[in-house]
Amino acid sequence: MHNPIGIFDSGVGGLTVTKEIRRLLPSENIVYVGDTARVPYGAKDAETLLTYGREIIRFLLTKNVKAVVLACGTSSANTFDKLQDEFPDLPLVDVLRPGVATCLKLLQAQPHLRFGLIATAATIKSGLFERLLLEEIPNTVLHVRACPLFASMVEAGLAGKPNNPILHFAAQTYLSDLRGQIDALVLGCTHYPLLTTTLKHILGDIQFINLAESAAAATKTCLANKLNGCDTPPTHQFYVSGSTEIFKKTARNIFNEEIEPLKISW
Repeated sequence: MHNPIGIFDSGVGGLTVTKEIRRLLPSENIVYVGDTARVPYGAKDAETLLTYGREIIRFLLTKNVKAVVLACGTSSANTFDKLQDEFPDLPLVDVLRPGVATCLKLLQAQPHLRFGLIATAATIKSGLFERLLLEEIPNTVLHVRACPLFASMVEAGLAGKPNNPILHFAAQTYLSDLRGQIDALVLGCTHYPLLTTTLKHILGDIQFINLAESAAAATKTCLANKLNGCDTPPTHQFYVSGSTEIFKKTARNIFNEEIEPLKISW
């Protein structure tokens, strides 16, 4: 099917998911929405997040998308079930549930693995990731931390400056006491893979669980019977609701190509 895959996030974080989907599904057309005018989502209440998600999905439906990926941990934690109810004929993929599945696979091979979970305040408050993981394996060690400044720092362009003293101080304040206490860290916001250099400096040699990789695999599974089988080069469209400069710079760093996003307003 030539219809594109829709992907949305509060800003640039979902580009990490887009990168993995492009790698895993290179023939697929993509329409991406970065809601940069209303970033960050992490401090928003669930009803506001639902309104945002509803607006973005309605826009993506005008592009005839065949599925939508909620490439945002906060939206995944707070709106996924309700959006599924509101759009019952549209396949939806979130990032948290595939991430839980990845952790469960790791625990099958390494039963004593100790996890950390970092995410936005809204994701942590929802308790979804922790609940889903511990329902399956109740004795799992899981240290949970809200890191409310990280997404804003990425949106401000600090991800490309891992030695920035403000970023380093925030990471140290949030996470330094976890050094030696965890073996794997779940990056519960799709902005966070852009901060791994700083996180490694604080936490040492640990494994990172990137929700972007898990979500891309889940997208492939979800669309198994709807994938684009033609040889026509795919099209990738990007829309933003606010500033474009940091978005363009971050996209260039992620994809190693120039991205020219289009403006959208709600």
